[in-house]
Amino acid sequence: MLALHDAAWQQLNGPYGIDDTLPEALALLKKDWSDDLLDEIIWERIYHQNTLYENTFAAVPYLIDLAAGLPDPALQVETLGSLAVLISEDGNAPVPDTIPAEFSHNTAIPPALVREIYNAYIQALQRLPALCTALLPAALQYMVEETDRNYFLAAIAVAHDQRAFARFCIRYESGDEYIGICAACNKESYIWPDGNQLRVYAQDPVFHKDQQGEVIVPHPEKVPAWDGTITDTNMRNWGYHYAAQLKMTSVMERWPYLFGTCSCSGCGKPMQVFGSILASI
Repeated sequence: MLALHDAAWQQLNGPYGIDDTLPEALALLKKDWSDDLLDEIIWERIYHQNTLYENTFAAVPYLIDLAAGLPDPALQVETLGSLAVLISEDGNAPVPDTIPAEFSHNTAIPPALVREIYNAYIQALQRLPALCTALLPAALQYMVEETDRNYFLAAIAVAHDQRAFARFCIRYESGDEYIGICAACNKESYIWPDGNQLRVYAQDPVFHKDQQGEVIVPHPEKVPAWDGTITDTNMRNWGYHYAAQLKMTSVMERWPYLFGTCSCSGCGKPMQVFGSILASI
């Protein structure tokens, strides 16, 4: 990790430019944990409006290290859920010895040091799978609301480099409505629940209440079998497995519809529902 006394911190941009006191804040958080200080660091000093910054990559290893060492499992799962939000927005491929796009205009720091910062970030992310596995029972115990458990499901996803799935969990935490984009014509569709089913509408049902909507044809396999692998091609399987582990009942009931098919409201061509939702985020 980039040492907190390293002068490079004075060259790392955050949401509001150089944050001279971020190393001090991280040191203070380690010495005397504070939920308010954690929130300030994450939501104001290293992340803003779905955007990562240069100092994000230097700070995240410290925050993961702190999360792993917290004595309170409730705080651990809450911290991992918060970190999942910003990590899910990282568009860089997790390849060691590369320079993140966020550093493309920084000429003040030598490229070798940027690579070191990014390598430490990747190494920190590699701790997340074991940490999420260990804390899954605590997430079930302390995250009472199913909407909160979405954030731990997102943490599991980012731990395995499934960032699009994590963004789905975060942006559609309530499951009240979804937006889908057709791969064929790029038109938006509105995907809304109808009981435990989902329907697809051409226009926003909030403003156009007289629409019938098309019922989604659910995936025939209601309880997906999972082989233990986590890839971007078997999201339906491992996603359901972890939703079941977290007892996310409403999500599980809609799962066959989320991974069902329908006709695009614009061009009429077949549309994979979950793929269209991922395209919207």
